[in-house]
Amino acid sequence: MRKSALFIGVATVLAVAGCGGASGDAKARSGGTFTYAIGDEPDTLNPVLQDEHIDPVTEMVFRGLTRHDADNRVVPGLAASWQVAPDRRAYTFKLRSGLTWQDGKPLTSADVKFTIEEMKKAGAEVPLSRNFASVTSVETPDATTATLKLSRPFAPMLDAMSVGLLPQHVLQGKKLTDADFGQRPIGAGPYRLTTYKPGQYAELAPFEGYYEGKPKLPKIVIKYVPDDSARLIQLKTGEVDAAHVQPQQVAQVAKIKRVRTETYPTADYRALMLNFRKPVFADRRLRQAMNFAVNRDAIVAGVLKGQGSPATGPLDESPYRTEPAPFSYDVARSDALMRSAGYAKNAQGLWAKDGRTVRFELSTFAEDSSRVAILNVSATQLRQAGFDVRPNPRPRDWVRKHWGDLDAFVVGWGTPYDPDSSVFGPLSSSEVLAKGGSNYGSYSNPAVDKALAEGRDTDDPAVRKRAYADLQKALAEDPPFVWISYLKTDNAVPTTLKGPRQRTLGHHGYGFFWNAEKWSWG
Repeated sequence: MRKSALFIGVATVLAVAGCGGASGDAKARSGGTFTYAIGDEPDTLNPVLQDEHIDPVTEMVFRGLTRHDADNRVVPGLAASWQVAPDRRAYTFKLRSGLTWQDGKPLTSADVKFTIEEMKKAGAEVPLSRNFASVTSVETPDATTATLKLSRPFAPMLDAMSVGLLPQHVLQGKKLTDADFGQRPIGAGPYRLTTYKPGQYAELAPFEGYYEGKPKLPKIVIKYVPDDSARLIQLKTGEVDAAHVQPQQVAQVAKIKRVRTETYPTADYRALMLNFRKPVFADRRLRQAMNFAVNRDAIVAGVLKGQGSPATGPLDESPYRTEPAPFSYDVARSDALMRSAGYAKNAQGLWAKDGRTVRFELSTFAEDSSRVAILNVSATQLRQAGFDVRPNPRPRDWVRKHWGDLDAFVVGWGTPYDPDSSVFGPLSSSEVLAKGGSNYGSYSNPAVDKALAEGRDTDDPAVRKRAYADLQKALAEDPPFVWISYLKTDNAVPTTLKGPRQRTLGHHGYGFFWNAEKWSWG
């Protein structure tokens, strides 16, 4: 969610030059630059400042000690191997030999120590610091060995170590929020950043010192085009080779002979986030009623064109999902809950109590056509069920400055990794907006906090299963969101591009470039 993007009109985006775009003819690309258009641009290219949702540029520039394979299992990254103490309170990582940063400087265990210690020191300024709260020290007996000592077990630790390492020699004496590093980062991933024009594009070249060998594509350009329609136009004209497209655009993409559509599953959900600073949402029965008032199947079929599935919780795509689903489309049950909360329908068919309707504004990013469509359909469904919903999409830049002012918002979240990464940030009371966290709705529930803590502070499978079952039960009883759907994600790429490999992706479909170092022109 920590994204910002410059809204550019179609005429402007078509005029952007100098970013290595493809020619406008109908031939498929067979070599040279690969140019990809995406809607979201991050505030920074520093991986520790991106809360679980790593954008393509940052994903290619950086590497962590661990990474994830095609099945989203933790595998070695910059670390060749690791050992975990029997009591799960010490993790010893052995780095690959001969590692270097993209500026040629050696990458050593000192960089591991620096990254973790600086994240802990930064606290709330670095949301991912929550993953290292239990780390008491980092020992570096030699240049290729780093041992993390923990005060208590932390189940997602190996997942957490996939965060990109930071170069001590560049950031020593600076804050991790350093703006210059955020725009001119130096990492150890397969591609290095050569040019970055905020609001326009980023150019990347192969890093010859990458531990798996030099990547095959000679240049990758990530172009920032917030407007969905503009991305489709640029794809059609050949100004870009590839693009992230919306489900309702897939049929049009199929008519472009030089491209194919890569459709991947995701753990990315859409829901109506409710602002708990607003009194209208205080009664949990009202929030339960709204969850029974939305027809998720209709939204999946009509808005997402079948590319998704109904969502009823944050772990529906996780092995920790519990059955049965807590919510379904049930207007009678919704009505009963509202009446039990003391509401009655007025002459306009709207739920009211003490002369006041259940009135709130529902917003989302105006540039995201799928979210706007979800907003409009869900607002219509809720209004038909008696809720006085006022749809009002707003520009991304406005939203990111006014989270606390919103009544409700079509939110997105979800990762395909350890369940902690999908639930702790947006649901823990320690992560509320006022504390600088990712809990933008300021939701707080002691039972949820207890389950979250139990799920992350042990790696006993039985205890974790029980903890996440308790979590989902508490969320069903006291919903933070009105759950809508999980998404599939679509990327149009040239028919001559070889190498993209399907896996379950994360928020915004991020992770598509997870194996970009193996891509090539056919």
